[in-house]
Amino acid sequence: MIDPKEPRRPLEGVRAVTMTIFQAGPICFAWMADFGAEVIKIEPPGTGERGRQLYQRPDFPVSSFFETHNRGVKGITLNIQTKKGIEILYELVKDADIFAQNFRPGVAERHGFAYEDLIKVNPRIVYLTTSAYGPDGPDASLPGTDGLAQAMGGIVSAYAEDGRQMFPSEVSVADQTGGLINFGAVMVGLYHARMTGEGQKIETSLLGGQIFLMGHFMTRYLLHGEKPRRERVRILPEPNLTGSFNDSRGKPFLFQGVLVKDWQPVMTALGCWESLSASGLTRLDAIAKSKEKEKLMIDILDKVFATNTREHWLRILRDADVVSGPINDFSEAASDPNVIANKNIIDVDHPRAGKIRVNGFPWKFSKTPARAGVAPELGEHTEEIMTRLGYTRTQIQQLRDEKVI
Repeated sequence: MIDPKEPRRPLEGVRAVTMTIFQAGPICFAWMADFGAEVIKIEPPGTGERGRQLYQRPDFPVSSFFETHNRGVKGITLNIQTKKGIEILYELVKDADIFAQNFRPGVAERHGFAYEDLIKVNPRIVYLTTSAYGPDGPDASLPGTDGLAQAMGGIVSAYAEDGRQMFPSEVSVADQTGGLINFGAVMVGLYHARMTGEGQKIETSLLGGQIFLMGHFMTRYLLHGEKPRRERVRILPEPNLTGSFNDSRGKPFLFQGVLVKDWQPVMTALGCWESLSASGLTRLDAIAKSKEKEKLMIDILDKVFATNTREHWLRILRDADVVSGPINDFSEAASDPNVIANKNIIDVDHPRAGKIRVNGFPWKFSKTPARAGVAPELGEHTEEIMTRLGYTRTQIQQLRDEKVI
């Protein structure tokens, strides 16, 4: 139950109708629901979206995958392969601000919910469509996945060490980046529509999102042909030193940006200076010009850092004002005190699973805070939405019998 004393959320009054599946499409609208938008998610009767079946466990009542990407939305079932189903979709779109789908290219056109179809129903609709490759190009009609976008967008090559087999991360970098891009794009489209009364079609892609994620590294390659160095220790051209090392227990940590002027004081504080000096490694800019000297430096640092814990080394590095921190595994990241304090991980009450820990919020608003809901049961809000459209209970039951809803 919503506390009447809680502040009004900024997207209250915004309505989105979505036919999005898996991750990059739905997560955008879960975030909108966090901020108060009414999001109506359409799923096929009987089976629902395939994401409901992903990462299910026999000992837990809900899918972690579906719960994460659909929290706070309203769920209805609708068979859009029937004439009556499409008619109901049009009724929903008539009063909506946003419509979104991320089916394989061509599906929306075949079934009557392409942009050209829906602007006839609602000229102000902001229409979002997400594909693997984008609307143009030789592969535009092909399906794609998160892993494929990571591979083709260059992210996989950026993380693989030289000479090692390349493979995409199981963490959905492309899908989650796509969700963020979709969220920003829809907000821009909504703002434009509210200011002008004019809707539009917005097209995004997983591949385009990965190129965007490369940021200034892609620009550096385009301008100068420079590629990111794929090494655990690297000296950037400025120069400054970044590296990851293991402590006495094998626990990894990272520091970044040790400059030439900081080289001696930082290495002295760490207890490395005597060994570095004895090996002629007193100047970071000289080390940067020699692979042999760089390897010798790494060997010395490895030996020193293996003599104590990362907590010990991080205290020294932070006292020296060096950017540094642990390389956390999932368990450590989820319990990091900074993560907890900033509500990046939160507890929510789930009607079937009880109190559960879930992803929180990557942002903090002073006047209009986000609030997380839970994902809907299959068709949970069908009757509520159909009644609002003017259908009677008898008509709703008849549509169920005909497998329209």
